[in-house]
Amino acid sequence: MSNDGIDPDELWAQTTALQEIPPSSTPPNRQLIMIGTGAFVVMLIVGLVLTLALGGDDSSTAVATTTTSSSTSLAPSTTQPTENLTTLVPTTTENTTTTSSTTTTVAPSVNQPITIASTLGINHLTNGITTRFDDQSWETAFRLADGSYIAQHSSLGYEQLADTNIYRVGAATTVVQSVADPATEWLHLHDVYTEASSTFVLYSINSGLGIEDSQEELFALDLTTGLKTSFGLIGGWESGTSRLTFGSNIIVGEFFASADAGPYFLNLDGYTTNPNDLGLADSYSDCSVCPSRFTVDPSGQRLAWVEADLLVVLDRSSATRIAEIRLPQGLYTTIDSIDIFGDLILINVYETTGRSMAKPILMSFAGTSMILEVAGTATFDQ
Repeated sequence: MSNDGIDPDELWAQTTALQEIPPSSTPPNRQLIMIGTGAFVVMLIVGLVLTLALGGDDSSTAVATTTTSSSTSLAPSTTQPTENLTTLVPTTTENTTTTSSTTTTVAPSVNQPITIASTLGINHLTNGITTRFDDQSWETAFRLADGSYIAQHSSLGYEQLADTNIYRVGAATTVVQSVADPATEWLHLHDVYTEASSTFVLYSINSGLGIEDSQEELFALDLTTGLKTSFGLIGGWESGTSRLTFGSNIIVGEFFASADAGPYFLNLDGYTTNPNDLGLADSYSDCSVCPSRFTVDPSGQRLAWVEADLLVVLDRSSATRIAEIRLPQGLYTTIDSIDIFGDLILINVYETTGRSMAKPILMSFAGTSMILEVAGTATFDQ
């Protein structure tokens, strides 16, 4: 074979040597990653420096921080300081305690003078001080403006040997009203009121012992003139009323007739007060928790009664309830009578173990109450 003048050594070199590839100008991938990472770190550092230098006082950053803290406080992590959680508890407890004490510690005012008739005498309560006026046993007493009292030892009659005369107790004790025959007649002192500068005693006379002759008649006695006014019959055989209260142009109480009972309204001005307009029935039969113990304030504007464990005060002109006071459970079974004056209520109660009178309860329309210190029957001074 001819090699056309090429040196054999050169020919061998050309046929056996590997082709050299010039180095590429592009760096390998790992170098690219390292370079990119380094550049990113540099940019991040620069960015942080700029942020700290230029945006450290930015208000939007502060708001975002507060929002984050607030949201995390609802589900605190284990690294959150416990002080931030415990400081909220005393604040909430203090506010709740303050509100509760404000609404429960306010007692009704005792500045309104009150008279209490008891087995130990007539007691007068004013400005928180109780003064004993008489040491006889009295069932009911009302204080007059001159400091004397209209009082009664007992209202029990019907063949019972009891003194039902009505007395004026003062420097000297005198009989205001009596009956001709105590064996077949007896008195019931209901109320004392002032009208047209005169003081009147509201009382009734029960007479007769049989079905045909038994009756009860209501009177008002003018203490100045001695004149008596009859308001007609209010009871008969197996019928009658509770103690009645006078309120300007109406006399209010509760009537009883066999198994029926209900509100007793005696209008004195020709106006008719309909129980149905006040949310009441004309009468109730054989029920122990029906509305009872009806009374009126001296102005005649407010009526009050008991509905089981609820004491109701109603504005008579608008027929709207202005107070509903929750009584202790079962108290209504021992209530003898209630009196109302202004925004105060007197509740006269029996002892739970007998029929003797317990200590009266003075209550406000707000429901706060206090127990008076002398047992007996309490009335407001007018």
